[in-house]
Parts: sequence; C-alpha cells; structure tokens
Amino acid sequence: MSGLFGDTGARSRRSKSALSLNLHVRRGRRGLGDARQLVGRDVANDLPHKRMPIWLIPGFAVGAVFAALAIVHVRVELIDQGYKRYSAVERLQALEEEQRILTARVGELRDPARLATLAQKMGLSRPDRVIALAPPGDELRP
Repeated sequence: MSGLFGDTGARSRRSKSALSLNLHVRRGRRGLGDARQLVGRDVANDLPHKRMPIWLIPGFAVGAVFAALAIVHVRVELIDQGYKRYSAVERLQALEEEQRILTARVGELRDPARLATLAQKMGLSRPDRVIALAPPGDELRP
C-alpha cells in the first residue's frame, strides 16, 4: 500500500500530526503539494462554520420579548393576588371583630336581669299561673 511518503515502511516515520490530519492520500489523486500546504496550519479553525440563518435573529428577538412579557405578566398577577389576599384578610378580621361585638350585644339583650328590669319599667308583672296550650292531637306535658 503506498501512502503519503511512498512505501508502507515509511509509516513509522510519519508524525502524529500527519496521522491526526488524515493525510493518507494516494499519489494518483493528490500530490504532495496539497499535504505541504497543511504543514504548520491550524486546521481546526479552517473547518466550515455553520452560520445561523439571518431570518432567525428577529425570531429569537421576538421570542425573547414575548418571554419577558410573560414573566412580567406573571409577576404583576402575583403582586395583584397578594394585594387581594391582604385586603381579604383585613376584611375577614373586621368581620370577625364585628361578629364578636354582635355576639356580646345579643348576650346583653337576652340577659334575664335586664329583661326583668325592662318589664317592670313597662308595667308588666309576673303571671300568677301559666296555662300551656297545645295544638290538637298533641298531649300536654306536665
């Protein structure tokens, strides 16, 4: 097999860079001039770079703007829900306080001592006897 340097015995004389660059070409197709152009050259930077199509740049920009707007919208909604929750907690506390006051007022109004005093002021007296009336068909309880 003839390689870059002629015979197969010349393989041991090849440098590592020649092997890593895959310069094993047949003499019939390419001459040594092609291989000599690569000596001392950084072939890693010579690889063709795949460029992003120019029409994708506005698409990425629009996508980034929409993503930013979505994030802002979520944050604004979160803040709004926080304010609503805070006002609901305040309203709940006010209603609980009002319920406490009204429960105390009902207790005051139902106080038997207060009702007796109010009845005396109105000229009412305690009855001498109580007559229990029941609807027809029900028995009277003693």
